[in-house]
Amino acid sequence: MGEEQNEKEYVLSILARNNPGVLLRISGLFSRRCYNILSIVACQTEDTDYSRILIVVSGDDRIVRQVDKQLSKLIDIENVTVLNKEEAVVREHLLLKVERNMENNEKLVQIADVFHANILNVEKDSMIVELTGDATTINSFIELYNPYNIIKILRTGSMAMVK
Repeated sequence: MGEEQNEKEYVLSILARNNPGVLLRISGLFSRRCYNILSIVACQTEDTDYSRILIVVSGDDRIVRQVDKQLSKLIDIENVTVLNKEEAVVREHLLLKVERNMENNEKLVQIADVFHANILNVEKDSMIVELTGDATTINSFIELYNPYNIIKILRTGSMAMVK
């Protein structure tokens, strides 16, 4: 979705039948239209016959309305909702593995404490930290750990639920 002045991020919440090939058809639609997916999260819902797929895209209102209509026409798609950050709780989840040693251990723990992050694992030379928050919080957290040699980052896409 092009580089326009009025672009913003949208979260598309898609309720789909839990059948093989659904995600392939959705991603194919984006690929054919040259729309870029910023993030995607998919999981089974409380009803095991359905999956919820959350896709974050960047674009203008017209393009997002067009994507919404095109998604709604796909086989096995039950509902598409465009969420905005004012009407939904939006969060990401992060696992971060960082090098640790006797010199930096205290500082790494302090950063985790400030963000109320969970330290999941501590080894002689590394630490795994978990954080859930909005994209700004996650980005700030990563930025503070950058000087300590991040080994690996695993980050979900945005998850969103209407308030």
